[in-house]
Formats: sequence, structure tokens, C-alpha cells
Amino acid sequence: MGTFERVNLFYGVDHEQVYAALEEFWHQEEHTLKREDVHDVNLDSYALHERRGDWTVLQWTRGWEWDLRRRAQLRVSRAYDCPGLLVFIYDDDFWGCELFHHGRAIDQFQQETGIIGSFFGDLPCQGRPDLLLAQFPALDLDIEHARGYLTHYSIDDPGYEDIDWEDEHDPLNSPVRPSDGYGRLEGGVYWNFQNFLGVDYRAPVWRRFTTSPQALRGTDK
Repeated sequence: MGTFERVNLFYGVDHEQVYAALEEFWHQEEHTLKREDVHDVNLDSYALHERRGDWTVLQWTRGWEWDLRRRAQLRVSRAYDCPGLLVFIYDDDFWGCELFHHGRAIDQFQQETGIIGSFFGDLPCQGRPDLLLAQFPALDLDIEHARGYLTHYSIDDPGYEDIDWEDEHDPLNSPVRPSDGYGRLEGGVYWNFQNFLGVDYRAPVWRRFTTSPQALRGTDK
């Protein structure tokens, strides 16, 4: 089985701020946050990393619930007026992201949509490099690199058959930057893209937690 991962990248806020906003959101959704053993890497839990540089990383649980967790990320953005992204990889086949700021989603990208369809419903998911750069001006990102990472393809495109996935020098699937370990059409761009943003996964995990529905009170039964 390939890699299934989803992470939130919050810009300009620290881990304690992120946790406080998440706790408030889940409480309003009648859920509680249960702290888990921070050293248990095999536990299916959220892993909130300490802020490193500009970024605070929140790794999601393995479940593929989509609506509530996207609303939770917007609560953090609204609470601190911070930009951020949801970045995901699906079975190593493709990657995608959602860009948000000021408490609302502003752009979506999915590398390929023909295999299982779009995770973003009817929303356009081609990705806009200009919107990405506009949210993070202090990072001084190269727009040509951003455009390379946000390369969408279709398995129904006749040119798809011309891609030589085994040839690392195939110009159709060339890496965006020389230091990248994956071609621009591979799902592993998930990692290249985060390196491009300056995200550092070496930051220690500050807290692991799970969410659970609050128990009904006697009067609620």
C-alpha cells in the first residue's frame, strides 16, 4: 500500500495557538481532545509539531474524513488571521493541496483527478501559483517553481502515454528543482512542495491527540 498522508501547514503561528483554536472548534462540535502519549508514533492520532521557523505542522489521523477537519483548519486561520495549507498525498499516486487565509479557502489543487475524482467536489482544482505567492510574500517564492509544482495532468490526455516514468530525465516529468527527489508529475511532489515552502519536519512533536464525541448528559438522552 502506498502513502496516505494529510497535513496542515500553519504560517506565522505557534503550536500552542494552533491547539487552542482547535480545542475551541472541536468543543463547539461537541467533541473533546484527548491527549495521547507523545512518543507513540504508531498511534492513530493527530501529531502537532513545535513551530520551526515560519511553520507549525499538524499531521492528521489516518481516517479520511474531509469536511470537519477542513473546517477546523479554517478556524485556526480565522482566529489568528494566518495563511496556511492542507497538503495531502493519496496512495503515492497523486498529491494536492488547499490554500486558505483570513478564515476561508481560496484555492485548491489536485495533481490528477481521473483515478478517483476530485476531493474538492465541483471546485476548480488546477491551482493558481499567483495566489500561493500572494499569501506568503516574505518567503520570496519563485513563481516558476510554484507553477512547476502545481502541474495538473490527466490520464485521459493522449500525451500521458508518452511519459516514461522510469526515465528521470524525461522532460515531461522533470523535477521542478535540481534538489527534488521526484518528477513534477509524481505523487512524491508532496514532499518536494513542502521543502519548497521551507517546512521542517525535524521539529519535535509537541502534542499527540485524538478527538471523540462528548458523552451525552442525562438530560440529552
